[in-house]
Amino acid sequence: MAWTWTTRTIQILLAAAYVMFGVLKLSAHALQTEVFTSTYGYSVTFMYIIGAIELVAGIGLIIGLWQPRTALISAGIIGMIMASAMLTHIRSDEGMRTSLLPLIFLLMALFVIISNSRGVERKREYI
Repeated sequence: MAWTWTTRTIQILLAAAYVMFGVLKLSAHALQTEVFTSTYGYSVTFMYIIGAIELVAGIGLIIGLWQPRTALISAGIIGMIMASAMLTHIRSDEGMRTSLLPLIFLLMALFVIISNSRGVERKREYI
């Protein structure tokens, strides 16, 4: 029971963060645009694509509270984005210190994946 509430809490926190991150990128927030184009060398179009993916993944985590497979897919997508974000920070000579937040989100996504995969397996046993 405690495991379920821990998973749901982490899943809700991730969902809120990624809905917010997605909206910030899709609204072309000045800071996001500056960082994506000047610091990282990516295009604004790429920022919009990442923003849309983050928004959809965040919504998927919310849906995943009732559909564990959706949570697995959404958390997997977030995990890939955060691994890429860590590499981007390192490649941009920002170092590991700025990669700490993406690492935390990556670990949270992995926790959601592991927890929800257990739930999916349990449901299969009953079918």
